[in-house]
Amino acid sequence: MKLLKLTANKPTFKTIPFRDGFNFIVAERSDDSGDKDSTNGLGKSLLLEIVDYCLGANPSVTLRKEEMLSWVFFLDVELDGQQITFARSVEQQNYIKVQGENNIPGLEGDQEGNIAIDTFKLIMGNLLFGLSEHALQGKKNKPSYRSLISYFMRTDSTAFSNPFAYFAQQPSWNRQVNNAYLLGLDWELSSKLTVLKSKLDKLEDANTAIEEGALNDFGGTVGELESEKINLETALTTQEGRLKKFQVYEDYSDVQIKADELTQEIHRLLNITNINSQVINKYKESLTREHSAQLKVEDIYKDAGLIFPEGLRRTLAEVDEFHKTVIGNRKQYLHSEISELEASNKKIENEVKSLSANRSSYMSILQSHGALEEYALLQAEVSKQRAKISDIDSKIARLTEIEDMISSLNVDVEKMVKTMRKDHAERLPTLASAIKMFNSNSEYLYAQPGTLSVNINKEGYKFKVDIKKSGSDGVGNMKVLCYDLMLAEYWATIRHHPIPLFHDSKIFADVDPRQVAKAFELAEEKARTNEFQYICSMNSSYIPDEFLSNDFKSKLDSMTIVRYSDKDDTGTLLGVTF
Repeated sequence: MKLLKLTANKPTFKTIPFRDGFNFIVAERSDDSGDKDSTNGLGKSLLLEIVDYCLGANPSVTLRKEEMLSWVFFLDVELDGQQITFARSVEQQNYIKVQGENNIPGLEGDQEGNIAIDTFKLIMGNLLFGLSEHALQGKKNKPSYRSLISYFMRTDSTAFSNPFAYFAQQPSWNRQVNNAYLLGLDWELSSKLTVLKSKLDKLEDANTAIEEGALNDFGGTVGELESEKINLETALTTQEGRLKKFQVYEDYSDVQIKADELTQEIHRLLNITNINSQVINKYKESLTREHSAQLKVEDIYKDAGLIFPEGLRRTLAEVDEFHKTVIGNRKQYLHSEISELEASNKKIENEVKSLSANRSSYMSILQSHGALEEYALLQAEVSKQRAKISDIDSKIARLTEIEDMISSLNVDVEKMVKTMRKDHAERLPTLASAIKMFNSNSEYLYAQPGTLSVNINKEGYKFKVDIKKSGSDGVGNMKVLCYDLMLAEYWATIRHHPIPLFHDSKIFADVDPRQVAKAFELAEEKARTNEFQYICSMNSSYIPDEFLSNDFKSKLDSMTIVRYSDKDDTGTLLGVTF
C-alpha cells in the first residue's frame, strides 16, 4: 500500500501530498514567537491519527472532540495496483466510504460505496498482511489487522518503550502472536501454547490456593482429605457396630417413664425411713436420760438445808412414787413409739426391695434395648458420616483430576515447546533475513551490530533486541526505530507487501543528535532502496543540521511534504484551533 494524499471537507485543512520514500513533516516557530509559544498542537501527531483513522482505527482524543463532528477525511491510496480513496466521517464512525472505481473484492461497498468498519478491517487485513478470514475463523488468540498495522503506526503515548509492544499494557499473548506473524513464525503454535499455558496457570493457581486453604470448597489437599477420611471411617465402623446390635423396644418410652416413677417412689420411701431413723435415735437418747434422772425430793430439800418433820415424809414418799409413775409411763411411751417406727421402717425396707426389683427389670430392658427415636438418630448419624466420606471421595477425585490435568498440561506444554523449536529451526533462514536487517540497522546507528533474538520456552516466543550502547540516552527509542525499519523492509522485500511506516517526533526524544541524523539517513536509504514510505515529524529546532550529510541536506527540502507554523491558525494541519 502506498499513501498518495490526505484531504478533508474543510477548506482550512492543509492538504498533505505523500511521496515515495522519505516523507518529512516539520513544525516551525515563527520569528516573532514568544518564549511561551510552542509547536505542540500544530498537527504532527494529529496527521498520523487521521491517517490511522482512515485506515480503520478508533478516533483519537482530538477526533472525539465535539468540534470535529462535522469533519470528513479523505485518504487517497494505491492499493493492489489501483488508486482509491477512503473517506471517513468523524460523526459516522461505523463505516468507511470507498471512492473510485476498483475491482478489489469486498472493497466495492454498497451502492454508495459504504463498507461497515468491521468488514473493512477484515478486507484490509487480507490485502496488507494476508490474513485470511476463513483461516482465522474460530481460532483463539489470533493476529488482527489493527494490531499488526499498529507496529507501523504507533499512536499510543507509550508506543516507543518496547519494540514488541505498541502500547505498554499490551497482553503478552497479543505481543507474541502478532510479532510471530510479522516475523514469519508460526503464530498458531504460539496461540496454542498460550491457550495451554493459560489453562495450566489457572489450574496451578487453583492448586496453590487449595494448598494454602484459600478455597474452602475443597477442604484441603489430597493427603489431608485422606487423613480425614480415615478418621471418619473409623468412627463410622463404631457407629455401624452399635447400629447392628441395637434392639428396638416398642414401649421403650413407657418403660422409661415407669422406671423413673419407681425411682422417684424409692427415693420418697428412703426419705421417710431416714426421718424415722432420726426420730428413733432421739427417742433412744431420751430413754437413756430417763434412767439417769431419778428424782430424790428428800435429798433436794436436805441439800437446801431443811429438816423435814416425820409428818411430811409420808407426803414426800407419795410425791416420789408419783414421779416414778410418770417416768415409767414416759418410758413405756418411748418404747412403744420406737417399736412402731422400727416396724414402719422394716415395712418400708421391704417395699423398697420390691420396688427396686421392679425397677431393675425395667432398667434391664432399657439397657438391652433402645427407643425407636434413638435408633433413628443413630441411623441418621451413620448416614451423615457416610455422606461426609462420599463428599471427601468426591473432593479427592476432583483434586486428583486437577493434579492429573496439571501433569497432562505440563506434558502438552513441553510437546508444544519442542514443536515450536523444531518449526523455528525450519523457518530460521527466513527469520535470519529479519535478524540481519535489524543488526545492520543498529550497526549503522552505533557502529557495532545489535542483536535481534527469538528464544522459545514454556512461556512461548521470547523476543529480545539489544544494542551494545544501551546506556546511552535514547537508545531504547532507537531499538524501536531499528525494529520498525526492519519490519518495513522485511514486508516490502520478503513478504512483498510494502506498508508505510510512521514515526512521531516522540521517538527522537532524548536521542543524541548524532544518532538522530544517522536515523534520518538510514530511514531515507531503506525507504528509497526497498520502495516503502517512511513518514516522520519533528520540530525544526531539533533537526540536527550539523550532523546531517550534505547529500541528505540537499534532498531534505524535496522530502519535506508539509511545514506547520505557530504564526497563526492557518499554519496548523486543521487550519483552526479549539
